[in-house]
Amino acid sequence: MDLSAYQRYLQEYVLEAIQNSDGTASKISEYLWSKDVGGLLTRQKAERRKALTEARRAFDEYRHWPVDIILSHLGITRDT
Repeated sequence: MDLSAYQRYLQEYVLEAIQNSDGTASKISEYLWSKDVGGLLTRQKAERRKALTEARRAFDEYRHWPVDIILSHLGITRDT
């Protein structure tokens, strides 16, 4: 597994979920669950699948934490 690709996809998925939701952990989780990895010809599918699974798990399990803490737990920085 390419760890740099995994980290890049993890950050991409989470930041996209934040932009397309109201910013709460529950809405971010809902958005992540509506997202799909892709079709048969998707490149780096294992990395994408692992990143999406990890993001979903973090926002489901730590739903009661502030979003910034969850982002820190995942190693993601939000550029605002």
